[in-house]
Parts: sequence; structure tokens; C-alpha cells
Amino acid sequence: MRRAAGATLVELVIVLVVLGIVAALSSSFVVTAVTAYNQAAERNKLILRGRAVIERMHRQLRIALPYSVRISASGNCLEFMQLTAGANYLGLLPDASNGAPATSVIDTAPFVLGLGNASHVAVGAMAASEIYTTATVASRTGISGLNGSPATQISLASAHRFIRNSINERVYLMKDPERFCFEGNSLLHYSGYGLLTGLLTDADPGGQRALLSEDINAGAPTFSLSPATESRSALVDVNFGVSRNGETVSFNQQMLIRNVP
Repeated sequence: MRRAAGATLVELVIVLVVLGIVAALSSSFVVTAVTAYNQAAERNKLILRGRAVIERMHRQLRIALPYSVRISASGNCLEFMQLTAGANYLGLLPDASNGAPATSVIDTAPFVLGLGNASHVAVGAMAASEIYTTATVASRTGISGLNGSPATQISLASAHRFIRNSINERVYLMKDPERFCFEGNSLLHYSGYGLLTGLLTDADPGGQRALLSEDINAGAPTFSLSPATESRSALVDVNFGVSRNGETVSFNQQMLIRNVP
């Protein structure tokens, strides 16, 4: 009977080499798969963070008075005034063309404040410069209170004449200004600093400051604006990236602010 032959040393070496190659390839494949999974998971987190930033800005800007939106020269800060209510006013208001005496009240059709307390009213605004001013002839002025429930009269903080009447005889009530600013690698929200009449800059305006997101890469410019007209809504374009652990996701979003002439 023939005796079974054992494996030679050369055969054992070949087997070990082959097993080593297979193990190396398998290890490389596993490492690549794990790395790809981690990168995909990181990108997904960045996408969610970026979308949350966009949703926060969009939620506030879509109820802003279009002509209250203005952007700093650098494009890093955007300021706006949120609407709290709107109403039809009764009769013509004093303006620069009709020469009627300044008024301290605006009579309106009945309305209620649906989105919070108001500090300002605007009539016939056509530019941010007509809003961010304390002139006695302007499209914006402060209010001291509302009369009636539902309200049928707005008491102004002082006698006022508007630049022009609204083509639809509409008066809009707004909150104090707010702003979003990209500073360094952060997105900040400012509120409670009152009405500032100078040109909008990137400087801290005071008031309350809230951090909305970190790991931000601002675009150039971050904010840009296509202003509203009587027949066209305002369009804000925001451009930024979110970076973390070597991964970056870029965002470019347009936000429509419907015109309210």
C-alpha cells in the first residue's frame, strides 16, 4: 500500500504567503469600507446641520417685511424686521405729496396681532433707507399701542407723515430688527438691540446674541439680495459650507420674501 505524502516546506511557505496576501486584501477592504461608512455618516450629519441653519433663517425671513431686509458691505450680516400683522387702513394717510398734517393715529379695518408684539409700523415702503430712519417723514415709525379688540386703531409714538401711501392701503406692524451674522466659523443671531439707523456693518450691535451653529465656512459673499419692487418679491441668496473632521458640505440656498406693497 502506498504511504500518503506530507506537505513539503516549500508548499507550507506558499500557503502561508497566499494566506497573508488574502488577509491583507481583506483587511484593506474592511478598512476602506469602514472609512467610507464613517465619511458618509459625517457628511450626513453636516447636511442635517446645514439644513437646520437654512430652515431657521428661512422660517424668520419668510415673514419679514421685504424692504426691511438689508445686507452689510461684506455680505456677512443680514438684517430684517419680522411682520406681526397687517391691516387695511381707512382713508389716505398724510404723506409727502398730499401735504396733509402729520397724524398720531391710523384708523384700520379690524385686525389682531397673530405673530407677537409690534414696535413699528410701515406704510408704502420702497427701500431699506426708508425703514431704518427716525425722520418725521419716513415709511416707518414707532407705535405706542393698539386701540380696540380686535384692533381698529394704531396709536403712533409721535405725529408722523409717511413718504407715500400704500397702493393697496395696507399698513404693516413689525417687531424690532434682528440680524444673522457669519463671524469666523460661527453663525450668530442678534436681537433686542433696537433700531439702528446707520449703515449695516459686521460690528456687534448689542442686545441678545445666540449661537446658531459652529464649524461654518462663509461664502464670498455669504448673503446677497435681489431687492423687492412693486411687482417682484425680494430674493435672498445664502452661500456657506459646514466642515468637520476633514469633510465639507456646501450650501447655496435662495429664500423668497414675498412683496407686500
